[in-house]
Amino acid sequence: MYDNLNGSTVGESKQEFKDYTFDAFVKYERVFNEIHDLKALFGMSVFRSQGVNLRNELGFGANGTNFSQYSVSGADTSQDNLALSGNARRFFDSRLLSYFSRVQYSYDGKYLLSAVIRRDGSSNFGPENKFGYFPTGSVGWIASDEAFLEDNSTINFLKFRASYGIIGNDRIASFRYLSLVNGEGTYVFNNQLTYGQALGSTANPEIRWEKQKPFDVGFDLGLFDKVDITVDYFNKKTEDLLVQPEVSGILGSTAPGGGGPLVNAGTVENEGLEFSINYKETIGEDFKFNINYNFTTLKNEVLYVGSDTGILQGGGFGVGQEPPSRMEAGFPIGYFYGLQTDGLFQNQSEVDSHATQANANPGDIRFIDQNEDGLINGDDRVNIGDPIPSVTMGFNFSFDYKNFDFNMYAFASIGNEIVRNYERNQPLTNRSVYFLDRWTGEGTSTSFPRVTTGPNSNSLFSDFFVEDGSFVRLQNIQFGYTFGENTLKGSGIDKLRFYFSASNLVTLTKYRGFDPTTSNGAPIGGGIDQGFYPSPKTFLIGLNVNF
Repeated sequence: MYDNLNGSTVGESKQEFKDYTFDAFVKYERVFNEIHDLKALFGMSVFRSQGVNLRNELGFGANGTNFSQYSVSGADTSQDNLALSGNARRFFDSRLLSYFSRVQYSYDGKYLLSAVIRRDGSSNFGPENKFGYFPTGSVGWIASDEAFLEDNSTINFLKFRASYGIIGNDRIASFRYLSLVNGEGTYVFNNQLTYGQALGSTANPEIRWEKQKPFDVGFDLGLFDKVDITVDYFNKKTEDLLVQPEVSGILGSTAPGGGGPLVNAGTVENEGLEFSINYKETIGEDFKFNINYNFTTLKNEVLYVGSDTGILQGGGFGVGQEPPSRMEAGFPIGYFYGLQTDGLFQNQSEVDSHATQANANPGDIRFIDQNEDGLINGDDRVNIGDPIPSVTMGFNFSFDYKNFDFNMYAFASIGNEIVRNYERNQPLTNRSVYFLDRWTGEGTSTSFPRVTTGPNSNSLFSDFFVEDGSFVRLQNIQFGYTFGENTLKGSGIDKLRFYFSASNLVTLTKYRGFDPTTSNGAPIGGGIDQGFYPSPKTFLIGLNVNF
């Protein structure tokens, strides 16, 4: 490779990963008096993942500059320069040690009981918080095996079940309870800038296991040997939620390689209902089809926040503005916190009669004075959106007719909002097409403000930037044809199938961004469209051959 500044360059790196897993367990199974079925399991598991990296390149690194044209060994030592970087290493080491036992009991095949207890230890937590105990249990009753339903021609299967437990989560980066020298630092020696290492993410030695406590009760029902119905009510509380909130810039956590501390933020509750129905049918000898529909409702609420203010913030919007997402008791996690709008100022008299709003002019967004103090400021911010959908749905349809097969799957998300944050609110930049509907004079628009390079409050975070993120998407379709045995006879091919598939064909949504599924997945700060690359439409033609 040739560099105009340094001349020819050569580089070498070495990558090393070391993973191992060890599992050991003992099983005991016995049936007593033909109706008592007992199974027990005791065991342990060890997992370790280890590696060394240097700015995402692992282990040893070397680079050279200004080599002669035909030599990479640096024969001309007066001009060639070789630098080794193997001593600047960054380690990661994650370990998990688990002891577990499980007992399963069945009485007459109809009454079911299961219990599990785990003791898990993770290297991601400090010495005082490494281990946690996580019990779970479930019960079930297969009512269709009872005498009063055995001869029922309508109900061919009916099972009631319930479960409760505690599940631990340690899915965080290694060594976050310590202060590591893995950030980038700039120092001055002999009046010259020198680049080196510095403290990275802020340490928190008190972080501990995140605990999820799911409760579920439901039933499975089979009718006419054609219809299967599943219904579940669930309530899951997550305690000691592990998140990385925004922190004050005084801590210096915004330097390259830095970041705020991980904290056990509080308690969040998810409650909802899951429903699924499946219908299958065969018509004649050549045609059969299957239809499945499911939906899930979800209510999310923060019950407790473990911070001095009772509020944690996250996400980013614009330049220099406070984080737009919050975790606060009584609200959904990561809800959007900003100003509420009330149309546009149409003339100067409306500006004069409104609460004081900085640099307001006709054509600007009018904000609501929530506390009625006559001044528009940060104290007027309220809940203006929820990034979590209230309902998700799925629909699947498939059929087989002779040698043809077809399958389609559609998905819907309803009730969530998205923050439109991909616009560049700067002068002399290209604008999206919907800016054509902007205010250009009294009465020309009541929703989209004027465009100006002058100072105004239009770029402040408000519900003007919050849109309905609901959508319905045709996720996948596939059509295939399998050649019959007579056609393949004597060819040496057992099976030959030709197919065509397409993904993300159609998306129905009111959201004006590229993709309504955009999100970074963060608990606090999700649902903000920073300009993510959209999901592409994909078309595929393929051939399956078995010899």
